[in-house]
Amino acid sequence: MDWNIMTCVPLESMLDWAVASPLLAEASGLGRLLGLAWVILQVAIGLGFVIFIHELGHFVAAKTFGVRCDKFYVGFDVPISLGPIKLPPALAKFQWGETEYGIGIIPLGGYVKMLGQDDDPRKAEEEAARIRQGEGDDAPLDPRSYPAKPVWQRMIIISAGVVMNLISAVFLAAVAFALGVPYTPAVTGATFGGGPAWQADIQPGDHIIRVADMEEDDPYLSYNDFQTKVVMYGIRTQGAPVPMVLLRGEDRIERTVKPTLDYDQRRIAYLTGVIGPLTSRVGEPVWMKESFLDSVQPDIRPGDLIVAVDGEPLPRHPRFGTILGSELTSRLQSRWEQPVTVTIQRPTGQTSSTSQAPSETATETVQVELPPVPVNTLGLSFAVGPVTSVQAGSVAAAAGVQPGDVIETVNGSPVTNALELPSIVGRLAGQTITLGIRRPTVESGNGGEESDLIELELAGPAQATFDPISSLVGKLTLGGVGIALEASPRITAVDPRWEEAGVAIAPGDELVQVQWIPSAEQQAALAGQIVESDLAPIPIDDQFTVANLYSFLQTIPSGSKLLVNVRRPEGVISDAIELEVFRADNWYWHQRGIRLTELMHQREASGFAEAMRLGAIETQRRFNEVLSFLGMLVTGRVGLKAVGGPVGIAQVAASEASFGVTRLLLFLTFLSANLAILNFLPIPALDGGHMVFLLAEAIRGKPVDENLQMRLTMIGVLCLLGLMAVVILQDLARLFGN
Repeated sequence: MDWNIMTCVPLESMLDWAVASPLLAEASGLGRLLGLAWVILQVAIGLGFVIFIHELGHFVAAKTFGVRCDKFYVGFDVPISLGPIKLPPALAKFQWGETEYGIGIIPLGGYVKMLGQDDDPRKAEEEAARIRQGEGDDAPLDPRSYPAKPVWQRMIIISAGVVMNLISAVFLAAVAFALGVPYTPAVTGATFGGGPAWQADIQPGDHIIRVADMEEDDPYLSYNDFQTKVVMYGIRTQGAPVPMVLLRGEDRIERTVKPTLDYDQRRIAYLTGVIGPLTSRVGEPVWMKESFLDSVQPDIRPGDLIVAVDGEPLPRHPRFGTILGSELTSRLQSRWEQPVTVTIQRPTGQTSSTSQAPSETATETVQVELPPVPVNTLGLSFAVGPVTSVQAGSVAAAAGVQPGDVIETVNGSPVTNALELPSIVGRLAGQTITLGIRRPTVESGNGGEESDLIELELAGPAQATFDPISSLVGKLTLGGVGIALEASPRITAVDPRWEEAGVAIAPGDELVQVQWIPSAEQQAALAGQIVESDLAPIPIDDQFTVANLYSFLQTIPSGSKLLVNVRRPEGVISDAIELEVFRADNWYWHQRGIRLTELMHQREASGFAEAMRLGAIETQRRFNEVLSFLGMLVTGRVGLKAVGGPVGIAQVAASEASFGVTRLLLFLTFLSANLAILNFLPIPALDGGHMVFLLAEAIRGKPVDENLQMRLTMIGVLCLLGLMAVVILQDLARLFGN
């Protein structure tokens, strides 16, 4: 009996694979339904194939040594009753010769039932009596029974499933590489402001070719594998700095990045804050959720390729031959307060396309003007918090800015709203900036005080730039200067409209909680986009900061109502106060809200020999990955909550299949390695448990006591059933929780 109930890689990195497929995103109506049905069919065939190959190994080995096989099943044919309704144990079955072949109703593994061998402890005695040719325990065994075969033959039979999985894994991967595998390269699209990668000065467009404990450069390293290696290295070393090698243009650069758990809400996965790469090709839908430009509706369509901004052509990446989204973003950000004109290449006669390569069809060139995007605001200004980190090699580091510093003035003007500070610095691009800061002192007798105002002079950014704000522990950054800082929840000013309306908020109050209350019309317009956490009361704390609130406001409709609670200077928390989101005057958001497609490249073997070599390398990589994670699971470095079950496996398989058959084949390579290892664990009822009994028999010269085997097998089955229940419940909790 072989179980296939969980996958032993970090769930966080596994689910990173489950990104929205452009193949399904572009379809609609009947096409989307048929596409989904095709994906489900591929997944079912693929997962069934992996199990079938494993069982085929057992079956062929058993037949080779003359063992009678009564059943060959993919899935378990267990009778299931739901009240008066009795489900058939098999979805399909037929008899051919002495063997019954079938597909069981429970798709969690498979088995080959050999004469004299049954993993169900309740049938062990019956099976033992069945193969005796006569009365008594000394009666000879049926020569075609499994126990009658020499130990070495039984060892081959038991291990044949694992061997077949490993062999098939190599061939599956080889076929995938022979056909060509689309993947997202490990190119930096952006870094979260103030995060580990940002602090280490990893920049958009950097091509990561080595990370963690890799021994050689890999120019084909995928973004998913990069994330997985960081997660695994972080768990194994408990968050030790991660070495990286990257290419920046023609330069080879080495960096060391200290990963953090802050970007994982469940605090399982160590991450660096590197965001994956995009291209300048427009996706579907065109606009981010409730984007300002969605209401303006400029003539931008899915599949459009943006090739220039204000007449400046966008460069193509030298290794991947496509325009990165970061090239477009940087130019839009540098003109964030003014209209820009983008040049678009649009396939003629088409309204959508997801091709990442230059189109071979005829195109037309279109000029589209994009207005600036006013900021959504609550009309509250917030105090500047302390500097949290300074970017390595930045002008701020050279000028002597330190963590803990509080910026009070820029070029002599007081900073009254921390949220506007990035824009203030952006307007000073190409100029010299003088920051007036106060620095906590550590001198004897005044440890909690601050210094007098210190003025530090530094060069402004070459052009205005804005770093992404993480959805967790968000920080503001002064882009191009190298400063990350907090926005304090202390309110410094209130918009006159609220003062005139008599709203009970005043400078000196501290924001402690917000809750979005969308109208029925807004909920209908955003159906399928609003998640439960969007509507729950959110405390303003270290996990959801004022910067996070600022970013969140840009994703909801102007005119939305928010309930806010503030703490008065005397410490009393107010009742809920209703505020309305409105668009600010002369204050603009740095994102236009265009949805861009993910960068995809293709790796294709040049011939049969290279395909087999790549297949072997891929299998070894996945095998080692599963072994490494299993070791961390056994030693307690990770818990069972990091393990994915059958629902997780199916989700990831469906995601991979939606990118094409070759991506599914690579996932099946991983799953084959996973199945080989898990089934060879020394647990009774698994192949590994049988091998332990056989080794003991070979050493002792006689079989292990049947009653002991039966009891241990029962314990093994119960443990596996318990594990099955845990991972399935976790899968369902994640599924419905999301």
